[in-house]
Amino acid sequence: MILTGAPGTGKTTLAYLAAELGRHAMLCTGYQPTTATSEWTTFETIGGLQPTPEGLIYRPGLFVEAIQSGKWLVVDEMNRSNFDRAFGQLFTVLSGSAVVLPYRRSGQVVPVSIVPHGVEPPEDTDPIRVPSSWRIIATMNAVDKNLLFDMSYALMRRFAFIEVGAPEEAAYHRLLAGGGEILTELLALRRLKDLGPAIYVDARRYVERRMKDHVEPSRLLYEVFYAFFLPQFEGMDEYQAVELFNEIAPRMDKDEQREARRVIEELIGEELMV
Repeated sequence: MILTGAPGTGKTTLAYLAAELGRHAMLCTGYQPTTATSEWTTFETIGGLQPTPEGLIYRPGLFVEAIQSGKWLVVDEMNRSNFDRAFGQLFTVLSGSAVVLPYRRSGQVVPVSIVPHGVEPPEDTDPIRVPSSWRIIATMNAVDKNLLFDMSYALMRRFAFIEVGAPEEAAYHRLLAGGGEILTELLALRRLKDLGPAIYVDARRYVERRMKDHVEPSRLLYEVFYAFFLPQFEGMDEYQAVELFNEIAPRMDKDEQREARRVIEELIGEELMV
């Protein structure tokens, strides 16, 4: 399954919790966490030949390692990878058919095959069997939904997509109570973009630390805006940038207003028309 939602809604935490529950239910031996990258190919996921003093041997990739160990695979930020290139022969396995790899394991004379549960292994192969309870749990940011079009329909239909939404605003106020109240000033930014609670929780930790330095509220608000919230607006157009500035500026003193305007202009690469 693929968990989708806005940044900071807890998709990764939920994926780990689901995998841990799978372990407690004895559906798996644990889970193998990894983060997808644009460099992924079948060498990283399925495996390939690796030179050793004894010659070339087959080194299993992340997916095959997880299958062999009975661990669920938790893939964070799956949208970073080139899906079709990375999944390779796993396409066939996820559709319920066995696949033969062009590799042999050390000490074997026949090639490796990956065989789903309940399927007969191909003849003259060294089978790696996929348990019936084996799962892939992946996460994908909603801001990258357009990347779903880069995922072929053949791959999309092999996953269940589950939306992880942000909680109601009352939950944010509870998270910020007792030390992070200044961040309630920035809850208004959620009207401009769907921001998950994890962003506010991280910002709260920063606020609690900086308050020990007796920093002025306006300065502190600018610092958390710049460090935690402005990056979430990358890719906005000039009209959205004006909205953002108009939302944040009244909450700051003049010095911080000038700095906020400067960093927003740097982000969009042009002057704000306000």
